[in-house]
Amino acid sequence: MLGVHEKNLPQFVYTDQINYTNHVRLFILSVFCISLLDYVLFGFFYSFSANIFTTWISICLSILFCFYCICHFSIKHYSSIRFAHKTNIAFQIICFFTGLLLGISTIIINYFLIKDVPNLSGSHILTLTALLLTSSHIIALTFLTQHVKYFFLFFIPSITPLVFSQILHRDQEHTLFYLAYYSSFFATLLCAQATFKIHQRLYQVLEKNKQLVDVAEQHNQWTEELCQQLQREVNKSKDIEAQLQFNNHLLEQKVRERTFDLTEINNSLQEHRQNLAFAHETAGIRPWEWNLENNTVGITNSHRKEVTRDSENHYSLLHKIVHPDDVERVKNTLYKHLCGQTKRYEETFRIKRPSGEWVWIHDVGQVILRNPKDETPLRMVGIHRDINQEKKDQERLKLAASVFEQASEGIFILDDSFHYLEVNPKYEQLTGLDKQFILEKQLFEITKQNKQHHHNFHLSILDTLHEEHEYEGEFQETYLSEKSCFLWIHINAVKDESDRVINYIGIVSDQTERKHQEQRLSYLTNYDTLTDLPNRFYYHQQLHQYLVNEASIQNLAVIRLNIDRFRALNELLSNQAGNELLKQVAQRLRISNIDALLVSHLSADDFAIIYEMSPLHPPINQLCSNIVEAFSKPFYIANQEYVVSISIGVAIYPEHGRQVDNLNT
Repeated sequence: MLGVHEKNLPQFVYTDQINYTNHVRLFILSVFCISLLDYVLFGFFYSFSANIFTTWISICLSILFCFYCICHFSIKHYSSIRFAHKTNIAFQIICFFTGLLLGISTIIINYFLIKDVPNLSGSHILTLTALLLTSSHIIALTFLTQHVKYFFLFFIPSITPLVFSQILHRDQEHTLFYLAYYSSFFATLLCAQATFKIHQRLYQVLEKNKQLVDVAEQHNQWTEELCQQLQREVNKSKDIEAQLQFNNHLLEQKVRERTFDLTEINNSLQEHRQNLAFAHETAGIRPWEWNLENNTVGITNSHRKEVTRDSENHYSLLHKIVHPDDVERVKNTLYKHLCGQTKRYEETFRIKRPSGEWVWIHDVGQVILRNPKDETPLRMVGIHRDINQEKKDQERLKLAASVFEQASEGIFILDDSFHYLEVNPKYEQLTGLDKQFILEKQLFEITKQNKQHHHNFHLSILDTLHEEHEYEGEFQETYLSEKSCFLWIHINAVKDESDRVINYIGIVSDQTERKHQEQRLSYLTNYDTLTDLPNRFYYHQQLHQYLVNEASIQNLAVIRLNIDRFRALNELLSNQAGNELLKQVAQRLRISNIDALLVSHLSADDFAIIYEMSPLHPPINQLCSNIVEAFSKPFYIANQEYVVSISIGVAIYPEHGRQVDNLNT
């Protein structure tokens, strides 16, 4: 039938039956539910305490659940023919034992349940039996008749125990019921067989239809391929025809183009000759040609006219105008090239102009024709170019580079986006960073910006450069190398012809040592080096500021303190011990007067303390008592214990005066 192979149908039917065995798990689930329903009905009318029935139902439900799990996890192998046969055998065993469980359940309901439940009626026994078997058989007709062997393996074990028990123990009271029940068993068998036949014929019809569809699709595919092939042949013929027409047209066009090209080539050669002459004139290049066969040299002069000289006359002229230090070097280079030792002749030398000025010339040439027998040169062409200005520019660049490298200040070059383009060694030394690390980074990207005010300060510098194109200032800077310096920096913008900024050049000087010297000088001016306390000058200056600034301090006390008999003690101890005593006195005053505005050393044994008087601070009497108490403890100098006494005087502002001199006296 249209290419359908009848011998393959049984195999196709068998495969489809295997694929339909996923119905087994639905059947197991249905039997599980029927058994559970049977037990629930029994418990509803009687009691759930029947030991034998409860135990058996629990066993049945557990086994059925295991069967369901086996079916569920095995179903994924159905699509593989390799596992189909093993799975089929497993399902046959499951069907057989499921039927056997139901058969045993009917025996327990009919013969053992009455012992646990004496009041159980015969009609209820028959109802429970019929519900269990009949419902299961109907479900089996639905799910197992696709494979009739599954049905028989379930059906026969399910009814066999009941049939044999009735034969062995005849129940005269319900004989008619059992005869009807047996008839239903027989009818169920017939229905199962008929349903199986229907399914088998249906499988065969479906498989035949599937094969017919495949054959039809294959025929359609062949038809489409033939149509496509025919269309390709038609298109190919059209392409060949179009190609022939195009070739004819192209041949005609080529003839016209060839004629036009010859004209264009002639014009182009003339134009190229003019362009080359213009390029030589613009670049300062003068071509020359040396014909070694005829011993002539043709050279273009300064007026762009070609002059031909005899070789001997030309070289005698060269000996006169080439610098004496360069003559031998030029001759050797030319000789090596003529002998074939170098690919081309190239030399830089000096010639003397009619004005007497020596200028640099770059001369390049190459032998373009040699005798094929002995490789002797026959023709040589070349150019020479005036590079005197380039030499001067190179010297200036070398000088500038030397200054850049040897400068005592750090120098850097930035692009218009403030990224480093070049730095000199001094700048590397100043920052403590390598040049390769610095390049291409932004101006302040190599510095530490731990706090917001650092970042804001850097932005202000960049804004100044944007607006004014110049910045000069001094500030403290810390680099990523942990090196901290006080810098003087000056940055200028470099502009092009359009007044557009193209670069920035910065000069940086390390002012750290100068700053330290200034701080040291300031310290020496305002502090006593022996006691590390403010001196008389700083004391008078600060006291004056406190008196002038009445808005911040309205009342203050000036305490003057002297060491009793210090001169005699100093002569007794020696100057070194006396100095040590003054240091310890200063330290003790600092410790005992933490809240003081100022503790200063005015002269040898003269000290002064400035206090702000306010309700928040102790009264002045208590402060003086604290000082006296602090000096009641001995001083240890050179392993000796000394007790000194002090004299204290107090002046209150503004009660005792409003002038510095008044308060000090």
